[in-house]
Amino acid sequence: MIAMSPDTPLTPAAPAAVAADKKPRISPALFWGGMIIGLLAVQFGLSGWGIYCALKGRQNVVEADYYNKALHWDEHLAMQQASNALGWKTQLQVGDAVTTDGQRALIFNINDSAAAPVKEAHVDVTFFHHARPLELRSATLTMVEPGKYAASVPLETRGIWEFRLTVKHGADTFIESIQTEVAP
Repeated sequence: MIAMSPDTPLTPAAPAAVAADKKPRISPALFWGGMIIGLLAVQFGLSGWGIYCALKGRQNVVEADYYNKALHWDEHLAMQQASNALGWKTQLQVGDAVTTDGQRALIFNINDSAAAPVKEAHVDVTFFHHARPLELRSATLTMVEPGKYAASVPLETRGIWEFRLTVKHGADTFIESIQTEVAP
């Protein structure tokens, strides 16, 4: 027991000391309920963002007419194997000079398996920018020299372009896909 002098008054503890001792606490039910509601809100937000990205446009499409190409994949694979068996080599050159409407020279050098130029072939090219795969463009190239085929095509946007070449020479059909970066 603590000895107290008779002169010391007995007073209750100061209210500030009691208030500092007791910190306000959140109840566990409120904390865990808020945690569940917060996680659900994040889930709904991410789902909404995913739906928006899927529906905002067709910019996210990887391949034009992909379903039809998937149905005819075996035919495409057979054509690719026949092209590989031909052993032809192609080289792509994209002109540096750009006209006011975005046209550039597109030149393909095409040689057969013996490195001889492929002459008098019918050459078509389909091309697109990787950021806009649904904007397919096509051109028919004309022979400017033996084995060299060229056309002026709209390549106004810098970046990676994909060119799908189809060469028909007699009974032979050669296909190839080339990707290249076009500088400004």
